[in-house]
Amino acid sequence: MPLKNIIMTIDLGSSKSKIVVQESGSNFLKVLLMDAQIADVGKKSLQSVPSEGLASERSWVGFNASENNEAEKEYYAVGSLARDCFGGLSQLHELKYELALPKILAAVWLAMDELSLPARFNLNLAVLLPSGEVSDKDILKSRLASCLKDFDTPSGRMKIKLKGFQASPEGSGIYFSRVNALGDELNSKNIICAMLGFRNSSAFTIRAGVSKPGNSKDFGMHWLLQKLSHQISGLDVENPDTIQIIAESAKNSEILKKLSRKSSPADIESDYQSISEAINNVKEEYSRVIVRWLKSLGTTDEIIFCGGTAEYLRPELENYGATDSTQIVWHGGVSVPDEFEALLGSSRLADVWAFHAKFMDSINSHNAKLKNSTVNSSFADTLANASQQQSSTTDDKQKAKKPYKSVVPGIKPNIKPDAKTNYNKHTERPSDTVPPIGN
Repeated sequence: MPLKNIIMTIDLGSSKSKIVVQESGSNFLKVLLMDAQIADVGKKSLQSVPSEGLASERSWVGFNASENNEAEKEYYAVGSLARDCFGGLSQLHELKYELALPKILAAVWLAMDELSLPARFNLNLAVLLPSGEVSDKDILKSRLASCLKDFDTPSGRMKIKLKGFQASPEGSGIYFSRVNALGDELNSKNIICAMLGFRNSSAFTIRAGVSKPGNSKDFGMHWLLQKLSHQISGLDVENPDTIQIIAESAKNSEILKKLSRKSSPADIESDYQSISEAINNVKEEYSRVIVRWLKSLGTTDEIIFCGGTAEYLRPELENYGATDSTQIVWHGGVSVPDEFEALLGSSRLADVWAFHAKFMDSINSHNAKLKNSTVNSSFADTLANASQQQSSTTDDKQKAKKPYKSVVPGIKPNIKPDAKTNYNKHTERPSDTVPPIGN
């Protein structure tokens, strides 16, 4: 029986890994979430891990630590298991690509469990990385292909063949969706796409239809949390509940009372007042940092804000273009179906959701070309040469353009959340490839 072909897109977020996965040829997909903490552990320590329960709560992997030493294996607990049982941390000062191996292997195992897949299948994988780390994608691909061949999981050994791989900068899904929505209008706009995440913030510019190298700064939500940790006694910045409470306090400040460790109502109320004041002051300071950084990138007609941290700062950032008529587009106009929205919210899922749609389109386009061509080029080569093939000849440019239609059900790349995209405005352009973002 031939191996199943699985398509997976992962956003290796520093607070949660967001995963979209489906089987090739099927419209059924799942959105999976894993906490971001990891911990290196001894193999014997894993004997105490429960064998039943939610897979996302008991995830661990073991793989060859070195390509030159097949006998040596390293074991990692991932997500809530790492945090709650082994003192795992988010390790925000490490490069994401260096932490990617255990996280991706754990995501593959989680997908196997959630989709009832066999322990062997072919994998087409797309990964979103910070803009400054995309240059390391070849290192990641090489190590990942080797580790996937044979690794240990709570369900036993898995043997996965990496058939296709693409690593792109965070914000690429939003970028592709917005490019499609603007059509020819893109050529007359100066645009900044700003992705505000947990660990860092990244931005790149689009000038006259051409994307320009951007940069990343350590201005993620963690910047604000570190400031608060010096002002709020006992604040646990590694606890997801802490992050959730502070994020939700933007709409309901009363929830901040949950951060108090006091027992009496009077003491809790006193804590609430001091915590609220500290958060308001640091949040104002944080929003000034973000605006100052964005203005250093130059003037713009439109700014696209995306990411969960951007949503947290939404009231402050709404005033970004108040004095110069800059249009603000939230999350590139991308929304996700209600069933997935309830998991985490469109603000945090929009990028990986839209990028999965783009990745699926690339795969389908590749498969269609294989059927009509005797040249059996590799999937990786097809992705790498996509831009060149799209603009190779004048005759190609003059061919009738087909409206963009994603194969992912429910994808809605809107200019505004309540507007519908005119797909007939889309024209294929070299900028449909991954934007060249660097430090």
